[in-house]
Amino acid sequence: MTFPSTPRGGKKAFSLVEVIVALTLFGVVVSMCLGTFLFGLRMMYKDTQRLITNASLRSFMAQISKETLDASYFYVFPSYTTLDGTLNLAADFSSLLQFQDAADNDYDKWVAHGDCLVLVTRTSVYRTTDIRQVRIYYRVTSTQASMNAEAPIRYYETADWGEGSAVASNGHTNLQTELNAINLSANPLIAGSRQLSARTVGRLVAAPYTPYAAGDRYPVFCTESPDGTTTNGFISINMEFVNGSQANQLLSSSSFNYTISPRR
Repeated sequence: MTFPSTPRGGKKAFSLVEVIVALTLFGVVVSMCLGTFLFGLRMMYKDTQRLITNASLRSFMAQISKETLDASYFYVFPSYTTLDGTLNLAADFSSLLQFQDAADNDYDKWVAHGDCLVLVTRTSVYRTTDIRQVRIYYRVTSTQASMNAEAPIRYYETADWGEGSAVASNGHTNLQTELNAINLSANPLIAGSRQLSARTVGRLVAAPYTPYAAGDRYPVFCTESPDGTTTNGFISINMEFVNGSQANQLLSSSSFNYTISPRR
């Protein structure tokens, strides 16, 4: 019995070299597609963090600008720990440093920095001695090292004590007493306070000068005045809000400089 023979070369198979080349090309294409996909994810993550950062900044600026305008006057303290229950308003506010031009003439100014801003609103209808409300913005920092690092910024406000009446005070007339009753130093997470941003930093000191060393950052609040009066000027806020992961180079941050004067 004879069988029909199959023509040699009727069916062709891939050689090992061809398979290796095809798999290599396939791997390259997949790697390129995966790289593009991961790059897109990274950009989407960073854009999301940037949107969160900018939204936090807008919310913060809207709140503090309104409340600063509503305030009668303000104090800038070095840190929330200054409000320790034994506060002395005459001595414990941030030191005012005098800056002079070479000729020592009209360009002199006094500047004070701090990580704790106290806004005070007094009544105006019946008397100016009654304190209507106290609002406090503060970063949770206590040393220069903690000021140089990222730190949360928090907000606390007292109740609105009202204006009293034409014949009677509202019972809140001594700011020092009110601030000592708050005592943030004992509890920076005091009931009623809230966190406005988890990660904030101040502006980098361009050139070292007393009391700042190379690499130090300023506290986020500043007051500048033409004289040595601590509340006779305006408030400048230099702050950077941070989101994202620095380790993976997905850091997103936005900074702003905002200056405003309380209503007199």
